[in-house]
Amino acid sequence: MSTNQPNSRIPLWTWIVGAAVLIPTILGFANKFLDLIIIAQGDEEGAFALTPMINYLLATAGFFCMLMYAVTQGAFHDINAPSHSMFENELELDRRSAKP
Repeated sequence: MSTNQPNSRIPLWTWIVGAAVLIPTILGFANKFLDLIIIAQGDEEGAFALTPMINYLLATAGFFCMLMYAVTQGAFHDINAPSHSMFENELELDRRSAKP
């Protein structure tokens, strides 16, 4: 079975969708981080929100660490390999079940 090499160029629509998702996300994160800094400096009115914002930052850091672990372990190196192996396993199971 031959595998096709992916095109090394990233299509324009990928950049557009990526920007449409990442720009609002980054702005929202920056806004929450700025709120955290203001509250940590002693704003008494917003002190109740300190714990949720710290939880938000810790959860974000955890997901970022999981992403970096996956990248360093090569999880995104060949994303088509699992589908190919599943297909090959299915063919093998069909072949075995066809034998008497």
